[in-house]
Amino acid sequence: MDISKLWRFDFESFFVPEIVVSLFAMLIVAIISFVIYFKFKKLNENPLETPKGFTLIVSWFVEFIDKLTVNTMGVKNKKFAGLMLALSMYIFLAFTISLTGLPSPVTYLGVPLSIALITFILIHYTAAKENKRGYFKRFIEPVPIFLPINLLTMWAPLLSLTLRMFGNALSGFCIMSIVYFGLESISDMIFGSSFSGVYWANATGAVVSGASGPAGIFIAPFITPILHLYFDLFSGFVQTTVFMLLTMILVLNEQSEEPIEAQLEVSRN
Repeated sequence: MDISKLWRFDFESFFVPEIVVSLFAMLIVAIISFVIYFKFKKLNENPLETPKGFTLIVSWFVEFIDKLTVNTMGVKNKKFAGLMLALSMYIFLAFTISLTGLPSPVTYLGVPLSIALITFILIHYTAAKENKRGYFKRFIEPVPIFLPINLLTMWAPLLSLTLRMFGNALSGFCIMSIVYFGLESISDMIFGSSFSGVYWANATGAVVSGASGPAGIFIAPFITPILHLYFDLFSGFVQTTVFMLLTMILVLNEQSEEPIEAQLEVSRN
């Protein structure tokens, strides 16, 4: 038995590209947060100065998140606006970062699972805080025989939030991969004769020609940007909004037994 295998570290299996990009996205969010902090710190030194440019956009975005949180969860839950702001920045960036050619972190199941786990923990933390010892009664209601079923259904929000985000991102990635392959093949059929005998090295270092070669790059740039706007930009905005709303509603539902519709109506008034 080779004892050295026990402590051998496999860097290739640990540094998954999507995880590395996810860390990069978090770094970008952190840098933007520091920039915003120092920008507004300087702005507060002169209260009469009107926000403009970057500070104006940030002010509008923060105000939008504050209003969305208050309108959804009520004034008493305005403290959740900071969390919603951080989550919205990361999720939207995780979707749109693929526009740069980097792999989207959301196409790796562990990333949406980690994000959904934040909501899952927040749900049960809020429930335990609100109900205290009564929190455990939910698992034996309406009768104790429902304990196994209730233990299974408690994981439904985690599974739903994870698969919704992951499925949307993965489906977009698969569709774009098929479109790229098809357009590259068509481009090679049309322009391949102009590059006959021309070879080049792909990302793996192998010498290739055909759809993977220079003849396959002429049509895709005219069609795929439109699809990227939908599958990356628009889809990222929709998934970010849906995740925030579901998180706020699920947490709000643990704070009171009143119907959610009634709570929303009170917060609007």
